[in-house]
Amino acid sequence: NDDTISTDVTTLAGSLLEKMPFEDGVFDTVIITQVLHHLADVLAPDRFKNITNLFAEIKRVLKPGGFVSINTSSHDQLAAYWFCVALPKAFATIKHRMPSLDEVRKRLEEVGFKDFTVLRDDKPLMGDEYWKYEGCFSEDYRSADSIWSLACDEEYA
Repeated sequence: NDDTISTDVTTLAGSLLEKMPFEDGVFDTVIITQVLHHLADVLAPDRFKNITNLFAEIKRVLKPGGFVSINTSSHDQLAAYWFCVALPKAFATIKHRMPSLDEVRKRLEEVGFKDFTVLRDDKPLMGDEYWKYEGCFSEDYRSADSIWSLACDEEYA
């Protein structure tokens, strides 16, 4: 039992496109997982501006020396998904929405993050469920995955 670990956890439902309702420097840690591609504005001249704004907001609410964890997929990790060959249009769409790791690094630096590390984890986010191809026949499975949810009718045929 470690008394230094806090169990005080705050969750918030809201829009990541707006200012967070918190004072500056209040969080020890901010974690975002598989969110960045949902923030891309593919019609804007700078399709990743919302991501830069989110990073600035995270920087604002993070305590000095705080920790931020961003889980996202690299373009080559996306290309390695077993189903991308079967869903070329959906794959192209998600790749366009997903910033490259260099782009993520650049945006973090733009808002003042320094001394950060990019770690690559090649384990599937879905764990062993990733390898169960029969999942793609389930509506729940497909609607819960960003690539499958973008598949058009002809890709299902």
